[in-house]
Amino acid sequence: MIVAIVQARMGSSRFPGKTLADLLGRPMLARIADRVRQARTIDRVVVATSTATQDDPIAELCATERICCFRGSESDVLDRFHGAATEHCADIVVRITADCPLIDPGVIERVIERFVRGDCDYASNALRYTYPDGLDTEVFSMAALERAWHEARRPSEREHVTPYLRSGKFRAVNVESDVPLAKSQRWTVDHPGDLEFVRGVYSAFGGRTDFQYHEVMQLLKARPELAATQTDTITNEGYYRSLYQQARAGAAPKLRLAKSEEWLERSKKVIPSCAQTFSKGYRQYVRGVAPMFLERGEGCRVWDVDGNEFIDYVQGLLPNILGYAHEGVNRAVAAQLAQGHSFSLPHPLEVELAERLTRLIPCAEMVRFGKNGSDATSGAIRAARAFTGRERIACCGYHGWQDWYIGTTTRNAGVPKAVRELTQPFVYNDLASLDKLLNSHRGQFAAVIMEPTNFVEPVPGFLEGVKDLAREHGAVLVFDEICSGFHLGLGGAQRLFNVTPDLACFGKAMGNGFPIACVVGSADIMQVFDEIFYSFTFAGEVASMAAAMKVLDILEQTDALERIEANGQTLADGLKCLANEAGLAGRIDIVGRPQWSLLKFRNSEGADDAVLKNLFQQEAVKHGILLLTTHNMTAAHDAAAINATLLAYADVLKTLAGWLSEPEPARFLEGEMAQPVFKVR
Repeated sequence: MIVAIVQARMGSSRFPGKTLADLLGRPMLARIADRVRQARTIDRVVVATSTATQDDPIAELCATERICCFRGSESDVLDRFHGAATEHCADIVVRITADCPLIDPGVIERVIERFVRGDCDYASNALRYTYPDGLDTEVFSMAALERAWHEARRPSEREHVTPYLRSGKFRAVNVESDVPLAKSQRWTVDHPGDLEFVRGVYSAFGGRTDFQYHEVMQLLKARPELAATQTDTITNEGYYRSLYQQARAGAAPKLRLAKSEEWLERSKKVIPSCAQTFSKGYRQYVRGVAPMFLERGEGCRVWDVDGNEFIDYVQGLLPNILGYAHEGVNRAVAAQLAQGHSFSLPHPLEVELAERLTRLIPCAEMVRFGKNGSDATSGAIRAARAFTGRERIACCGYHGWQDWYIGTTTRNAGVPKAVRELTQPFVYNDLASLDKLLNSHRGQFAAVIMEPTNFVEPVPGFLEGVKDLAREHGAVLVFDEICSGFHLGLGGAQRLFNVTPDLACFGKAMGNGFPIACVVGSADIMQVFDEIFYSFTFAGEVASMAAAMKVLDILEQTDALERIEANGQTLADGLKCLANEAGLAGRIDIVGRPQWSLLKFRNSEGADDAVLKNLFQQEAVKHGILLLTTHNMTAAHDAAAINATLLAYADVLKTLAGWLSEPEPARFLEGEMAQPVFKVR
């Protein structure tokens, strides 16, 4: 028995009474029931509403329309669903919501078909949106619903029916469209303007009720003005609000850190700064609050030397695009290690990986490998200088630790003044600043090197303008894609924004934590590597190349990149909603693309607020969330991890809302504040 249960109520906070709003002469709920009934695999359609008096009109409509109606708890919707499914002897439950009047029977059938294959407990087309928001269909077994009904304890898990089913405790699959959306579309009714959009669609089909979603897509292409009535609402906003409502304010308990402290004292005696990378050092966290030494990692989680567990959003400073200890990558590396990995002559894997990169990256005609981002950027700069016969460099962004770049920062100790003066920064999204810089020493610039994007999108025409200016001044254009490469797609930001540089640098995500980087570019410039000295013992180490080949296999052949983006978007949406609920929308924000986003902390005047940032980080880490100020997303950050993070953030933000109302919120810091390395972006 396959039972479709339509969840309906009259008390929407944004659009009260929308469930029975007129839609071309019939209530919207009746239209939804009509369309759900067209799904041939559904045996029965049931409307599940509450016993509240305000929902009496829904029950009356169901009686008039001969629709089965079940009435249950107003707040415990999971219990209501369980009661409806039990009463109607469901074996399989299909969940539909009463704000989706364009629900498509063919899409419903496709999700049901995927579920009945038998290798999952829950199937949905909304774990990651490849269909428009408003065609949402969730299918699960009665056994799974029964278990959720017994086990779910949080109010948010009872109020919203399926969060517990998506918690990682059940086998869940996503059903995807054969033609994924070029951009997200909302077809759900949350506001009066959304209803006008739906009315326009129904009118365009002249009263037909059997139109399919691909027909609506064609209609919107032909008549784009219809879509203009839609409002911008975050998906699942009500769920995020419920997380905040159930959150608990107050400082979280301190972590056990005795072993971390012991290792730190030992480290101070033998390792300057106690870490090999500034951004991994203990000074980047509130002193005495956060772990200082990690012992192991698996997927998106890490465990410190004291046994504390964290969901990790640092991920080794971005390289672990698939998460820690990925089984497939590790197997590929182990297989290569068994045959040797640092050889006396080149290995065929060097050629195979280089060939593959030339197919994937627009500017890549030839490739040279290195071990980290600084190798690649410094090699690109040396090649540009040799190719042009010039010395000056224009830079924008962060480009590694070597003298030619780090001399432009406050961490320039030990860099000769003459070297520092050869590299000068320009301002992102400000073509005039680059034009002025290049003209200040006309004919002397060897290269313009920049991050094509980080947490700020290039304004229209900016990257094209940079390319034109570099060409006008005879400088080599270098895109530093150490961070953006592979995270923003297999071809990097250059493919995303359709601007091809002369040279580009890739690394980090390329090896999922194994050390590998590369310089790629046009053959005429890359040939210069025959003349310059770019040569070191481990540049051709092939265990890391084996890792890179496996990473590219996974990124090309699975939906890993799409999942990273979708889960990152869910995390960003949830944080924004929680900040708004806490009254901190102007104080805490998240910017950048969902794959790699930055948390911004501002005071009431809009300036950076170091105290707020440290308080957030302090409480987040005590709740088991390890982060600096970015969400470095991986394919291992699944729905369960995102939900756990948002639960933690709800507590953190409710706590901060209280502290920020105090005259001196800094008094809630439990240790010395983090000390930034320097600010670039």
